[in-house]
Amino acid sequence: MKIVAVVNQKGGAGKTTLAMNLAGG
Repeated sequence: MKIVAVVNQKGGAGKTTLAMNLAGG
């Protein structure tokens, strides 16, 4: 979840989805 928050702060919506996919498996 922390990774998603960091990416979200950078303003990467697509990266946030990718991070959630990696975190969720």
